[in-house]
Amino acid sequence: MISLCTAGSRILAGMIALSAFVPGSLYANQVQSRICRPTLAEFKTLEMGMSYEEVAAQLGCKGRRISHIEIGRNRRATYSWQGRGSYGANLNATFRNNRLTDLSQLGLR
Repeated sequence: MISLCTAGSRILAGMIALSAFVPGSLYANQVQSRICRPTLAEFKTLEMGMSYEEVAAQLGCKGRRISHIEIGRNRRATYSWQGRGSYGANLNATFRNNRLTDLSQLGLR
């Protein structure tokens, strides 16, 4: 009986560990928030016209897509990153056809 309980615990622990790599899972969001928290200095390095991939590389991680729309050949997406600074600090970036067109931040340090 003890071996079954131990095996069950190992399976549960393995499932929780694997969920850290599943996009959109609670644990994946927690892992990302601990690893990647852009600063005001990193925000200031971003330039209009950069691609999403360039911005993500500059900040050190992918952002969370909070909106997306496609109309014909035009694509617009907004991504958000939890930032380092005051409570609720964040960085938002909007891309049109994969080019940075708008940036905003709140509470970054």
